[in-house]
Amino acid sequence: MDGFGLVLGHLLGDYIFQNDWMAANKTSRSFPCAVHCTAYTLAVWLCSFWWLPIWALAVIWLAHFPLDRWRLAKLWMERVSGQTKFASAPGLAPWSVIVVDNTMHLTVLFLLGVFVQG
Repeated sequence: MDGFGLVLGHLLGDYIFQNDWMAANKTSRSFPCAVHCTAYTLAVWLCSFWWLPIWALAVIWLAHFPLDRWRLAKLWMERVSGQTKFASAPGLAPWSVIVVDNTMHLTVLFLLGVFVQG
């Protein structure tokens, strides 16, 4: 149930609580990204408050900000993993980047959950 709470919080924060303004501006300006990261972190907390320590919220926020602000999933695909075509090909993009981005966010939550619960 703890892991499900993290996944549900991620989905709520990244999709349900993110409005058009946040989505359109978070990669070009820090303030909209910060607002989105705050909404995201609160969503994760709402779904895991019974076991996630308060300090973990700072970790979640601080990990989420660079991933979204500088589009690290797309940079990873283009510069590190050799997935340039996967990241930009018609029929694949932008969904391929969204999947890699979600995988990065969920990996952060997974590692945090493992660390907190030992």
